[in-house]
Amino acid sequence: MNTRPNAWIEPLGHMLDGLGIAMCLFDTQDQTVAWNDTFLRYFPEHEGHVFVGEHYRHNLRRFYLSRLGAEEMAHIDEYIEAGIARHRHQAQPYVFTHSGRELLVSSLPIDGVGRLRLWRLHQDVQQEQAPIMPLPAGSGSPLSLLDRVPNGLMLCDATGRITWVNAAFAHMYRLRDPQAAVGATLAQVFHAAWSRVNAPDADACTQGLQTLGEMLRFTGAPFELTLPGPRYCRVVARPDGAGACLYAHLDITELKRQQALLARAEAAARASAALLERESAILQTTLQTMDQGVAMVNAEGRVEFCNQRVFTLLDLPPEVLQNRPHVEDVIRYQRAQGEFDGLPPEAIAHFQPAGGAPIPPLVVRRRPNGRILEIRSLPVQGGGMLRTFTDVTERHAHQQHMEYLASHDGLTGLLNRSKFMECMGAEVALARRMQSRFAVLYLDLDGFKPINDTHGHAAGDQVLVHVARTLRHVARASDFVARLGGDEFAVLLRGIDRREQALALAQRLSGVLAQPWQIQAQEQALLVCIGASIGLAMYPEHGEDPEALLASADRAMYLSKTGQRAGSLARPLPPRGTP
Repeated sequence: MNTRPNAWIEPLGHMLDGLGIAMCLFDTQDQTVAWNDTFLRYFPEHEGHVFVGEHYRHNLRRFYLSRLGAEEMAHIDEYIEAGIARHRHQAQPYVFTHSGRELLVSSLPIDGVGRLRLWRLHQDVQQEQAPIMPLPAGSGSPLSLLDRVPNGLMLCDATGRITWVNAAFAHMYRLRDPQAAVGATLAQVFHAAWSRVNAPDADACTQGLQTLGEMLRFTGAPFELTLPGPRYCRVVARPDGAGACLYAHLDITELKRQQALLARAEAAARASAALLERESAILQTTLQTMDQGVAMVNAEGRVEFCNQRVFTLLDLPPEVLQNRPHVEDVIRYQRAQGEFDGLPPEAIAHFQPAGGAPIPPLVVRRRPNGRILEIRSLPVQGGGMLRTFTDVTERHAHQQHMEYLASHDGLTGLLNRSKFMECMGAEVALARRMQSRFAVLYLDLDGFKPINDTHGHAAGDQVLVHVARTLRHVARASDFVARLGGDEFAVLLRGIDRREQALALAQRLSGVLAQPWQIQAQEQALLVCIGASIGLAMYPEHGEDPEALLASADRAMYLSKTGQRAGSLARPLPPRGTP
């Protein structure tokens, strides 16, 4: 036993030796006061080195020198400072392994002396818990002794109401005195703690109340709460079997802080040790698993590197790109496989040697299997080229689909008004240049609204789809058919020299649309017979631009619908300027 002169220390050390418990006493300045023989047995690195008055910092340095590997030694000073902080604030025992032993360490502050640290071999022995009997509070009660316990203690009755707390609990939850908690629930005390800092709606408060609501129904499972500060506590319950329950609230704030520091230190150590290896592995993995094909061509035109994606995108066997082949050899193989059949020369310009003619930075070509590749060539300093191969088939299809959606009616698949006007503009320009004519039909369905109102929009949609299908069937392949909106449609008749031709097609459309057909409406079959009022306008008689032509056809349709053109499905308006 080694000690400064003090009557009680030496007997305590011998007694603990008999129990197999190691001890080391430090004064208020963290200097060594005394230690027993078991301490040197558990920590042999201190044998012959520890001395009275030695600072705890030197104790920790020997401890870590015996534990740390070469890669962690750079962080020893961080570990020492963290250990000193843990020594000064430790409130709960914890378990660690040293020299092949699993030790449980505890620390106890002693007023006027310093701090006593104790270690014993850890055994995972689960003992039966004796029932807790509620003890009467008051002067001289054993409960008054529990006010000196550093952990918060709370006793609740069978309804979950608090009947007693100790001073540590009141301090932890910032109560003015322990009696302020009596009669409340833990959830109320917890919420009041957050309310006192004007944060009852904080996420930590909301989460804590949810945790309490879930965990207090199943007494026995430990759980954690976040208090303002932030501070953290671990709550452990011990029921007595008769409804009452004792809760221990353990302050784990320092433990959380140390865990975070240790985690950061360990992560930094691992990152520093493995940085180069990880970067190399990441680069290799990225190249081999990326969605793009990557190939490196040197200044002599030889393929120095390519990833697996190149073989997949180009359907190349591995032996073709072995032994750094010249790009001309690769092209020769691809020609033999029919890769470039039917393609213009510019489609393979990206495979020319870097020292030859200028290479386009971007080439897009379609492969024989229908896939579309985007090939980029990026010059590399010192000569050579980095080439990337990207499969843009889905992107190309998506772009085409988006263009289709922007120019077509979503229900019928016909051209929409905007696209129809664009087509008319192009046709006007062509007709003006070629001195030709064309016609525009404007259709408005008769009797559509009653079907839509009586049988619903689903039935109305079936009618519109049927009309669209009929218009496409009757119109010629060269004509443009559009849904302008609602139940209004239009047909651009190209290459029409005489208005009688347009009238004949309009009459045919009217006749086909007037034929009855069947739809399904509200789980019943309906026979539908619907007509159409059709207006006709001719270029250039009724307009020399798309807007004027469509307006003329619209007016003709309106006259037909109101009966002012009785006896005819569609007639052209008189030419402009005709009385």
